[in-house]
Amino acid sequence: MQFEDKVAVVVGGASGIGRGTALELARRGCDLVLADIHEGRLAETTREVEALGRAALPLRCDVTRDADVESLRDRALERFGRVDLLVNSAGASLLGRPEAIDMDQWQWQLEVNLLGVIRVCKAFMPHMIERRAGTIVNVASVAGLYAYSYDAVPYVTSKFGCVGYTEGLAVYLGRRGIRVSVVCPGLVSTNLGENARIVGVEDPSTFIHFPEHMQRAITGDEAGRIIVEGIAAGRFLILTHPEDEAVLRERRKDLDAAIAEQVAKAPDPFAGR
Repeated sequence: MQFEDKVAVVVGGASGIGRGTALELARRGCDLVLADIHEGRLAETTREVEALGRAALPLRCDVTRDADVESLRDRALERFGRVDLLVNSAGASLLGRPEAIDMDQWQWQLEVNLLGVIRVCKAFMPHMIERRAGTIVNVASVAGLYAYSYDAVPYVTSKFGCVGYTEGLAVYLGRRGIRVSVVCPGLVSTNLGENARIVGVEDPSTFIHFPEHMQRAITGDEAGRIIVEGIAAGRFLILTHPEDEAVLRERRKDLDAAIAEQVAKAPDPFAGR
């Protein structure tokens, strides 16, 4: 994909991976529609895009609300006339013992991480299908490829769903001139933990951070560069950490053995609780 003078909508574009992706797209010549629920951070990212010489339209959008998503689509088309690239990067995290998490919490997790992606894609797909052109990029997680921790069952479930949904879209929309990619980042230093919902833990600060694993974390800007390179190359699966490719190869060889190893080695935040 060529980026010069293209129009990109980045949902979750105010911070983290979304911000890093938006700024890299701006550097490569895209005008941006930035959507997020965090208006202060949204304004900051808008200024950064404009400082790079590209137009930016900031819009508050809650991906769990149909009206917000439809307004996002309508205002993007009103301002720019078309959307060439859609990036879904909004996300949230629900952690805790799965037997203790109530169904309202499960619903919230799926609304943001899975149904939010579906809602946004559904809103923009008719425009792209009519033009027989466009690219959709859904940011999932390496947790959508394998369960990396005991505490994140709802998060893993939502991200596996996102990966499956995106693969289905790739098959369906590929015949209609639209390219689709899924991003499965490894550890990235973002503000995801700030809004995490944690069930059954008195001190969340001791629960989220595992220093030995965070050493592998990259920045949102680094992730953004990798993602945009993957989009440019037309890849379906975009990984931010090369070592995850080896993990996936081993899982394909023997899934039973891979899961047994995870049971033995995955970090257990409930140990001793």
